[in-house]
Amino acid sequence: IVHIVRIIMSERKQYDDGLVRVGLLLANKRKSLGEPYQTREAFIDLRSVELFDGEPWISIRHLANIESGKNWISIEKLFALAIALEEDPVDLFEEIMLAYQNRPGR
Repeated sequence: IVHIVRIIMSERKQYDDGLVRVGLLLANKRKSLGEPYQTREAFIDLRSVELFDGEPWISIRHLANIESGKNWISIEKLFALAIALEEDPVDLFEEIMLAYQNRPGR
């Protein structure tokens, strides 16, 4: 299990079509929240104040790596991102897996 967690949390050195699809899915969900959330910085800062009591919840670099398909998202960050995206974590996870496997959603 530790080996799997290291693989999931590490930055990818190789291009992965599945991770790129996941990143695009998440970036599109962020942008669909409206004009104030178009940039990663604004999204993180606004959601920090709106939903996380001003506490840091994800770094700009980490979100950029997820949205560009360089990193998998950890379970902890999946829950935080689901809250920030106003999505149910289980539904978001399912969408992520379908995007990764290049299968159409429901």
